[in-house]
Order: sequence, then C-alpha cells, then structure tokens
Amino acid sequence: MSERSATAIASVVAACGASFLTYFMLAKQYQQSDDENSNDSKQESTLEIIKKRRSVFPKQYNGEPVAREVVDAMLEAARWAPTHHLTEPWHFIVYSGESRLAVGNFLAEDYKETATASGKFLEKKYEKKLKNAKASSYIIALCLDRNPNSKCPEVEEICSVAMAVQNMHLVSTEMGVGSYWSSASVYDPKEKKSRAIINSAAIRDFLELSPTQTCLGWLFVGSCEDNCFKSGLRKPIADKVVWK
Repeated sequence: MSERSATAIASVVAACGASFLTYFMLAKQYQQSDDENSNDSKQESTLEIIKKRRSVFPKQYNGEPVAREVVDAMLEAARWAPTHHLTEPWHFIVYSGESRLAVGNFLAEDYKETATASGKFLEKKYEKKLKNAKASSYIIALCLDRNPNSKCPEVEEICSVAMAVQNMHLVSTEMGVGSYWSSASVYDPKEKKSRAIINSAAIRDFLELSPTQTCLGWLFVGSCEDNCFKSGLRKPIADKVVWK
C-alpha cells in the first residue's frame, strides 16, 4: 500500500469515526499488491458484501475446517459495533472441537424435553440438532452482558449486540465462510408468548451465565462453497421509505 493511500484511509477513519469493518473494507479497496504479476480479481465493495450476505445453514457446510484466524477477525469486527455510552454490552462464548458437540447435545436434549412435554417431539429434528453441531467448525453463543446501572435502555444494548453480530456475519461473508444465527433453546417456553427475551434455567446453567447476562442466540460457523451465497430477495427500498 502506498503512503498516499494509507494517508487517505487514515483521514477517512479520523473524519468519519469509521468502524473496524468499514476501515477493513476501505483498506482492501486501496491495497496494491507488491507482486506485479498478481492476477487478483477486483475486490468487492462494502455494499456488495452486505448484499451478498446470507444465512448459510449447517447442512450447507462442506466439512472443511474454518481457520481460527477467521473467527478472530469476526470477533474483532464485533468489537467495533456501535455502542451507546461505550457500554460494549456483548459477550461471546466460542465452542470448537469437542465442546461444539456438547452444544449440539444440549440443544438436542433441551428440544427433546420441551417438545415431549408439548407433544410435538420429532426424532428427525432431534437428530438435526446433533448434525448441525457436528457440521460446524465453531458455534458462538451470542450474549448480552448488561450493566444494571447502565444509562442505556435494554433495547439499545440488544441492538448493539445485534450490530456486532452483523459485523461478524459480514466478515465471514467477505472471507467466504458460512454463518447462521439461530435462536434454538434461547427462550423460556413458559415466557415465549410474551416475546420477551427470557432464558430458561437450562440454557443459563449450560452457558454458566451471570445474572447480568442473557443469551440472544447461537452463531453457527462453517466452510461452504461459493454457490451458498445466492442472490437474495428484498422488496424495493422505496416501499419502506418516506421522504419529507
């Protein structure tokens, strides 16, 4: 990268307060290979990566291990999500190797217990939860860690965690790695109709959550083929915007 390009990036970051993810994308656009014979394709823009992002499910993973560096980059991107009053209310628990299978076993057994009680248990769904864990390289518990003395309303803290997860999802997409946010076993069955995020005792015990922490879901991460990032469907933005 030339000195002029580096200066340009630094100016943009300083002026706009860009997040790590934005800086990362800008840096890629300015980067020039030292190898004059390099045939690298044109780098994708930030907007192109946002539009390319998809939920890639564990059944689509190809079994190739995901490098630890990919997850490290995803977590670093999460660290730079917007956060009111700089509370940084995210808390992540990363499971890999044998521990990810323990997550699968927990999700399967928790489903069996709750679904049997309601008369809706399906063996196929039970097996699917075990297979999903096995197919993934990593499973990340996505948690809110809220300071009870925070000046921020809880909804703002939840939004910060969600934006952190979006940053993670975009980095995995940029690196060609599949990821999928699941809410399996997150809600206490007795409280689910209230639409409030209240964890069951089972998930709190499994994750060893403190009283200030709440699980918002799981991010499954696994290698996939390029065709997993298919064109998506969205309504025209004009249908959702009012200009005044």
